[in-house]
Amino acid sequence: MAVERIFNFYIFFGDGSATEYGADFYEVELSDEEKITFLRSRIDQDHSKSVRFALSRTFTPEEWRSAARLGTELAYFEEAFLQFGNPWDPFFCITPIVDGKQSIDLVVGPEPFRGDIVTKQPGRGTIPDYLVHYVSENTFRIVDLIHDDYFIAIRLLFNAKLYVSCSKLIMSCIDTLSYVEFGDRTGNFCDWVDGYTDLSTLGISANELWEFRNSVLHMTNLSSRKVVSGKVSSIMPYVGGQKLSVNINSGAPKPFNLFELIEALANGIGRWGESYNTDPNKTLKFIERYDTTISDGRLAQFQVNSQK
Repeated sequence: MAVERIFNFYIFFGDGSATEYGADFYEVELSDEEKITFLRSRIDQDHSKSVRFALSRTFTPEEWRSAARLGTELAYFEEAFLQFGNPWDPFFCITPIVDGKQSIDLVVGPEPFRGDIVTKQPGRGTIPDYLVHYVSENTFRIVDLIHDDYFIAIRLLFNAKLYVSCSKLIMSCIDTLSYVEFGDRTGNFCDWVDGYTDLSTLGISANELWEFRNSVLHMTNLSSRKVVSGKVSSIMPYVGGQKLSVNINSGAPKPFNLFELIEALANGIGRWGESYNTDPNKTLKFIERYDTTISDGRLAQFQVNSQK
């Protein structure tokens, strides 16, 4: 064995966020197993004396977990590597320090935090990890993920002429996309629709689509409270090649082409996906929020032990 420089990194969390990290290095001649034992033995006595560096962005615990899921956490320690020496394949330990004390829920290896280890529950099996299937060669295929989680079913329902169920799933899809983009806040649905889709050819607005969403998802009708009060026009989907119009004085709902809405949503998702290329930090928030969703493609695999 040769002498090797190894690193302890600390992410300091206080008041629910981290703005800096600490770093220590040691020169040792140990086996890999001994290195891990050594680094962990130094955490309590060394973290408060470690050299501090500013993080390039503020992290919540959930966002830091997303960085580990994506496998990009080492990139945030570049300044420490430049100061202490930048080995080709560094041996390191990363420990969260919460309010001055180490906080460890799970010990994992240096590889990205993905797969069964993320979702495994003793006696209850695992859930397939979408990052395993949609991240390859440092590329996260977000649009493919949304297609498989939503558009396969949307097209199946449309082709089966189950148009009401299809409409409901489209609204649910937009709900998920707006939550992932903006979080659980008022107006996220309309903000996502206005920001990424073009409804001009359909002749409807984001506010009208939102009220359609409220009524069709909750009551399977076209009469949300704002529609009933006359504050927003009622809209209804139709299927066919001919453009339908309605007399605005008739009181009938305004028609929109359901297939054209599907196309507008698909194009909007494409534009939304491109936004992750210009703002990589969005990916951390995506993972944090999408980790809480469920999907037909990610059903739990339970292990049942039969007793004889």
